[in-house]
Amino acid sequence: MSKPFTIGFGIAAVLIAFLIWRGFVETKGNHLEPTGKIGKIRAEKVDDNEMIVIVDFNLRNDADIEMVVRGMEADLTMADGSTVKGSIIAAPDLDNFFRFYPNIGEKFNPPLKMRDALAGHQNTDRMVGIRFDVPEDVWLKRKGISLRIEDKTGPITELQGK
Repeated sequence: MSKPFTIGFGIAAVLIAFLIWRGFVETKGNHLEPTGKIGKIRAEKVDDNEMIVIVDFNLRNDADIEMVVRGMEADLTMADGSTVKGSIIAAPDLDNFFRFYPNIGEKFNPPLKMRDALAGHQNTDRMVGIRFDVPEDVWLKRKGISLRIEDKTGPITELQGK
């Protein structure tokens, strides 16, 4: 190989690598990767085998595009490592829950609902109510709780709490 060919090939390789890197940097905002953290978890026994849990959390969308909630799921991780699926409580029913169970405390944040949108580069504090079919003693021995929030385009944010 000649010296001019090697130099030209090296310059072309560096230029191509730079263009690929720049393409990734410029389109970073198009990739929805919301993040968040669970702040406060409150629970109330409503029956011998039923707990209602209020989860206050923070959700952040660092992308340039909005996040639209398509679905939410919650799991309770038991002391033995098994999981119990929770049922998300509809936002209008949460108003009644706070009215009938004042010991749970006040409503700090608005509930997150299906089709709620979080604009790009925004941060919000929300809450969700979850019903778990477990006795209070099982709830008290839990390892953790996870809340998954799915965007309409597919990305899922998973928040963990104790």
